[in-house]
Amino acid sequence: MKFGDRLKNARTEMNLTQEQVANDFFITRQTISSWENEKTYPDIASLIKLSDYYHISLDTLLKEDSGMKEYLEKKSVEKSILPIFITLIIIDLLFITLLILKIVNVIQFNNDVVLILNIFGTLNAIALLQLSSFKIKLGAKSKKLITNKKLNLGIGIGGILLIAGMLFRLLTRQALIGGILTGMGFAILVFYLFLKIHSKFS
Repeated sequence: MKFGDRLKNARTEMNLTQEQVANDFFITRQTISSWENEKTYPDIASLIKLSDYYHISLDTLLKEDSGMKEYLEKKSVEKSILPIFITLIIIDLLFITLLILKIVNVIQFNNDVVLILNIFGTLNAIALLQLSSFKIKLGAKSKKLITNKKLNLGIGIGGILLIAGMLFRLLTRQALIGGILTGMGFAILVFYLFLKIHSKFS
């Protein structure tokens, strides 16, 4: 018997409707229906609650159900690669910030250092793309890291800092402060734009 059939049988044996179960779990009836038809699967926390609710052991719920086991394995892999993904984004932002500060003459590097930064930044970006590709092949749909409202706010703040830095540098001739503002603004702008693009494909 499949996972969805076990859930449905357990519910009907307790003379419960999908609506009643949904209310007890504070979710929609469609979610319960989706679980019972195996269109989606519950997360681990919900799985434990279902086990307690229907008085069925986890072993019985998952027994001989490859779909549920595969789903849990994918979720586990996705969770484990998320910190790597975030670390790679942060490293790319640091490279971008350093290069922007170099462009606006806030800090000085010789050509060899700039070349090394570009090489490492490119390799890091490639690793980031490969990780994204791996997630797509895995078929894992990640939860949004941030809401659209916050994404737009972050993009706005990044743009304002970028423009403010450029204006400050032009009007006051303060290269250091203007450069720092410009670098921060550009880094924030790129970071939130990347998150926005990523959220569309995740």
